[in-house]
Amino acid sequence: MLVALLLNHVTLAPGEAIWMPAGNLHAYLDGTGVEIMAASDNVLRGGLTPKHVDVPELLRVLRFEALDDPVVPAQAVAPGVVTWPAPIAEFALHRVRPDEAGGAVTLPLAGPRVVLCLSGEVSADDGAGAVRLSGGYAAFGAAGPSPVTLTGAGEAYVASVPA
Repeated sequence: MLVALLLNHVTLAPGEAIWMPAGNLHAYLDGTGVEIMAASDNVLRGGLTPKHVDVPELLRVLRFEALDDPVVPAQAVAPGVVTWPAPIAEFALHRVRPDEAGGAVTLPLAGPRVVLCLSGEVSADDGAGAVRLSGGYAAFGAAGPSPVTLTGAGEAYVASVPA
């Protein structure tokens, strides 16, 4: 547990995000977070678990360099919609609160998307059909030319490939 003293302890406020490039060890100590990452074949456990930790492989892939300020503030992109710009092209993440936008939000996403309802109740419709989600439930939408429209009174996170 002594290694915890060497880690960069970052406390996030609601609505903030953190950008962690590949090779950075991280852990969540409290609260609820939505983690999104690019495709990878090197997700390794680093401890704080009774499961096996491959120490030689972990040491091979870890980057031992300090991050200046990893906190990324949310940026409003439309009424009821915020995003956190990431310096990569593999994914985008939006937080959607349809009730803040007058009841409906349409995101012009052509690629595959995952909608996670964090709280309340939202309906996601990609033109092929609508699905109603309550807190803790998620749905997948296949790639296609139709945007996704979210309605309802809740908070949802939409992960997608950037347009």
